[in-house]
Amino acid sequence: MSLRRRLIVMIVLLVVAASAIFSAASLALLDRVLRAQLDARLATVARAAADIVDEDNGRPVIDRYDAKLIASVHDASEHISIEDVNGRRIYGEPIPSRAALRAYQFVRITVRHRGHVLGTLAAWQDRGWLAEVDRTALAIFCFVAIALALGAAFFARRYARSILEPLQRVATLAEEIEGRDLSRRLRAHGRDELARLCNSFDRMLERLEQRFEHERRFTADASHELRTPLAVVRAEVDLALRRPRGGDEYRAALASIGHEAARLEALVDALLDSARERAIGAHDTVDIADIVCSAAERVRPASRALRVHLPPARAYVRANRIALERAASAVLHNAIVHGGGALDVRVDLAEHDVRIDVRDRGPGFSPDALQHATERFWRGERGRSRSGSGLGLAIARAFIEAHGGRVQLANAEGGGASVVLLLPRVPAEDAVD
Repeated sequence: MSLRRRLIVMIVLLVVAASAIFSAASLALLDRVLRAQLDARLATVARAAADIVDEDNGRPVIDRYDAKLIASVHDASEHISIEDVNGRRIYGEPIPSRAALRAYQFVRITVRHRGHVLGTLAAWQDRGWLAEVDRTALAIFCFVAIALALGAAFFARRYARSILEPLQRVATLAEEIEGRDLSRRLRAHGRDELARLCNSFDRMLERLEQRFEHERRFTADASHELRTPLAVVRAEVDLALRRPRGGDEYRAALASIGHEAARLEALVDALLDSARERAIGAHDTVDIADIVCSAAERVRPASRALRVHLPPARAYVRANRIALERAASAVLHNAIVHGGGALDVRVDLAEHDVRIDVRDRGPGFSPDALQHATERFWRGERGRSRSGSGLGLAIARAFIEAHGGRVQLANAEGGGASVVLLLPRVPAEDAVD
């Protein structure tokens, strides 16, 4: 059964249940009120008739005039019987048997005159009309319940489509996408729950589209970068095998193959590092100064001049030491390659962050580089003439963001590029070495 049909059935059942409860309560209340009114009516008639009874030597007496008065206080459907203290009937109809009284509303009072008990007065009325009223009311309630159920079904069916339209659109869009076209959007308006669901679905599609596009770009760029050194190796091998060569020619071919193999190995390592952005191990409390100094020592042989400025106080962060050191090394290596080999590294402390600022003395970032330099395999026009995979800053960004930080690119005053790594700071009193 579809959700729309289930919704219609549920609404109709709720209306029927509410109508049944209301009808039962109304019938019970109506019957109780009518019985109470009938009891009050019979009690009033009985008291009025009892006041008419006269006394003669301690016995109740009713003459013709009194009988006419008593007959005037009740109608034909009401019956009266007056008995003396000995149970002898002196006026009215005989009282029905106990079994017959079940069909009547019955009231009995004591007849008194000046404080003396003269006898009893019984008044009763057939309550069959009460059952007729109850049956009529039940029929009316059933008719109203059926009408309400039909009306509820009509309006529920009419409005269920508009109420469930966003869900239908979500389902239709999901069926149409099937992992191929993530550009479609629901673009729902309003602030209700279904609109929030549609907007959340749109945001999810946007993230998936960005992720898929990112992965497609990564796959295309990776295949291109891997194909180039493999093509060089294949060409060198084909040339070496095409005809006999001298030792120097073979050594040159092997050197070229070795160079391309080393480049391929470095590229594969970089790809593996990039793929590990979601597989970083447990975080420990580490001193950022140790991380920066270790990374600086690793790249110092390749630099022309490298200076490290550390804060007077120790700077603690929660991080995976190996991943954070690789991120710092990637940024330093990128600055050495593209910044002329001379760079300054400064570690500063803020209230909530630790700031690592790496500045080189090169030409700085181009406008395109400021926007795309942290993307995988992106290289500017100047970078395409140099060796490199275009993964350094992308790896650094992936590792830093995995630790809750962020990477900022800028051009430093006076020239050169500035790469800033910001990481959440751990207070010294909470740090554990």
